[in-house]
Amino acid sequence: MPLPYHLPVMPLRALTMLAGTLSAVWMTALPAQATPNLAKATPDAFNSQQPEEAWARPDYRAQMGPAPQSLEPLETQTSPETQTTLETQTIQGEGRNLLAAQPPAPQPELGVAAESESSTRAEDLLIEETLGIEPTFSPMAAPVDSETPALAPTNSQSALTALDPGAIAQIPALYDFEQGNALRFQFASNLPDPTALQSPLRQRVVRTTIQSTGLSAVASVRQPLSADSYVHLAVIGGTTALGADLGVVFGNFGANVFSQRSHIGAFQGGDRDVDLPTGDTPWIHRLGGGVEYNFSLGNEIESALGVTYQRVSVRDDFFSDEIFPRDEDGNRFTVEDSGIDDLVSVDFVAAVDRRNDGAYSTEGSLLRFGVSQGFLIDTDDAFTRLTGFYTHYLPLNLFGFGEGPRTLVLNVQAGTVLGDVPPYIGFNLGGNNSVRGFAGGGISTGTSFVQATAEYRFPVARLNLFDRDIDLRGVLFIDYANDLGTADDVIGEPAVARDKPGDGFGFGAGLQARTPLGFGRLEFGFTDTGDSRLIVTFGDRF
Repeated sequence: MPLPYHLPVMPLRALTMLAGTLSAVWMTALPAQATPNLAKATPDAFNSQQPEEAWARPDYRAQMGPAPQSLEPLETQTSPETQTTLETQTIQGEGRNLLAAQPPAPQPELGVAAESESSTRAEDLLIEETLGIEPTFSPMAAPVDSETPALAPTNSQSALTALDPGAIAQIPALYDFEQGNALRFQFASNLPDPTALQSPLRQRVVRTTIQSTGLSAVASVRQPLSADSYVHLAVIGGTTALGADLGVVFGNFGANVFSQRSHIGAFQGGDRDVDLPTGDTPWIHRLGGGVEYNFSLGNEIESALGVTYQRVSVRDDFFSDEIFPRDEDGNRFTVEDSGIDDLVSVDFVAAVDRRNDGAYSTEGSLLRFGVSQGFLIDTDDAFTRLTGFYTHYLPLNLFGFGEGPRTLVLNVQAGTVLGDVPPYIGFNLGGNNSVRGFAGGGISTGTSFVQATAEYRFPVARLNLFDRDIDLRGVLFIDYANDLGTADDVIGEPAVARDKPGDGFGFGAGLQARTPLGFGRLEFGFTDTGDSRLIVTFGDRF
């Protein structure tokens, strides 16, 4: 399992001074009409009118804060030892900080250890000169939650909000593994869901096997552009898969481009090996892109409508240019005799998510439904794909070994494809997200299917790694899938050629953990045919 990446952390004082410098430059660059009136925030302006009259004005109190206990002029209250300072005070609705004179506050001790008095004072003077505030009001004086990354903002605001000059007390996050409020990295696809865009790295409505990735790793990074837009990249690399999906989201609109080569479950597994005429294992290459629009149907239904173009072909290696339209027995890989299918699909998906936690659910339910209409360019071949998915999380206290929720997870999935069905469109049954214990596609590739899972999750232990609590839970599971006798309806009949069983039953146990890098799974599955398989992966199967 890949180890977490250790990120360098800049000294907190240096970040504070840098934030102050940026704030000073921003305040200087404000247009004249947008610059707040600071005349009333100075001692001279305060002394130019009667104190009682000044504090009686609502607009004056709004800028100055509550009146001090004494209303004598400020110059009679101050001394060389205690000076009135300018504190930053965030005024809601202004989008920036206004400077207001405040009575001197008690000086809390800075949370900085092992520094000499002279060096500390020099840094404090620099902070005071740059920010216009006393150093005791810097973020360093605030207590730090040990469970919160030192550089991460404590709320779910966007990266632009965290970098806003008005938020001086917020130190912007360079990386954030959980909140999604800055550059986010994890070992999972982390792509929009639900999505109508078709790509091997994106979540489909049903969780049948899309690709056989062997020993590989998936990682993703997301960079916000504004409160409702971001760029995201997901990549996969390993012994039997190599590809990437690059996308962008602007409000309700999204787009992506993708390219990937991998083994596919339709051309693997079974009791008989059928390879390329050269004796190599088939590699399927998908290259394409699309656009989508996300919208809500009512209060609970999130949906997406999109159009995707992709070019599909079969090769014999990662970077090979040679195209193979048929296998060694003459069975077709593609609809076109050239070995290249140009495909356009219009897709609609909808989801009703009532889970209590999308990443670590313990109760609630999730319902998905999808419709896809596909067309092959330059031919009359077309297909219609219907899919459905339902998961229910039921709290059930059977047993466990520590504190934490105990949950029974019930899942059922089904689908059918009407029309001309290429093997790369059929449902591949068996694998990590289908029936565990089988290889990807080891049960069948059909035009219809039904699949069911029962899984019991229970607490095992709580670990603390890198100052983070990680809940470790155990899992017992049972999986079943059936192609409903439709294996011979797929073009090229890949399941029939490889003598796949058509249905399969699996069971097993494992460990699961929610880590800063994603949802980790270590599971061991057994099949009704006597096979077994170890699963090490990131991402929940539901």
